[in-house]
Amino acid sequence: MAVGTRHGKERQLAPAFDEILGARLVVPADLDTDQYGTFSGEVARTGSAVEVARAKARLGMRAAGVSRGLASEASYGPSPGLVGCSLHEEILLFVDDVDGFEVLEGHRAATPLTRSYRVRSIGELPAAVVDGVAEQALIVLPYTAGSRGKIIKGITQAEVLRTAIVAAAQASDDGAAVVEPDLRAHHNPGRQQVLSQLAYRLARRLATSCPSCRSPGYGRVDVVLGLPCRECSSPTTLPLHETHACAVCPHHSTVKLAQPGADPGTCPRCNP
Repeated sequence: MAVGTRHGKERQLAPAFDEILGARLVVPADLDTDQYGTFSGEVARTGSAVEVARAKARLGMRAAGVSRGLASEASYGPSPGLVGCSLHEEILLFVDDVDGFEVLEGHRAATPLTRSYRVRSIGELPAAVVDGVAEQALIVLPYTAGSRGKIIKGITQAEVLRTAIVAAAQASDDGAAVVEPDLRAHHNPGRQQVLSQLAYRLARRLATSCPSCRSPGYGRVDVVLGLPCRECSSPTTLPLHETHACAVCPHHSTVKLAQPGADPGTCPRCNP
């Protein structure tokens, strides 16, 4: 099957699909998935995350000449109620044109804040940002009103960072540069970990047949909240049970989660 990526995501996806399904992933060369949107803002994402993932998967399928494909899409935004964190959402979509179905797995969790810095020199950056540049790459661009200017991506060395900040500051109307994390998958350890987890979940789901029609892809599609508090039995926001469903036929089932009851600390009645 084809992977719709230009940022090396096959490195996180391939182990799960090989181990669980014995499937080989194909990555077409020079695949322009940036046409569907970029984190750095040159191209705005115009569709939903699922629509973009589907477009990426089909782009890879056409380029590779195969009928099955994978693609992911991610976004970062404010995390309500959590100071110093962003909300990372990632989906991984499997498209099957042989049997005519799709299977989707998703991740949604708080992550350390993807903060941008407006600086005039490398010395104005926090030491942790500079020291961690080899692991979490950075993007530098001029801070210019009405224009993002030239963007330098994939910076992984402190000296390159220093030079990029000087050049961007000189090109900026106010003499300042913007430094922010490079959120593309091949430069983002957090995303790489999430993609690997999603790959194993998706591969295990594709290895699971529907009890009714025997089609692959049977698994969790929804979580119902409301686990009762073990002290007062009031519903909480913790999971009560899952809904599992087929990707092809209407068959579905309810799977109760094996939990003795919610901790009173999570109960809005016991701990308002």
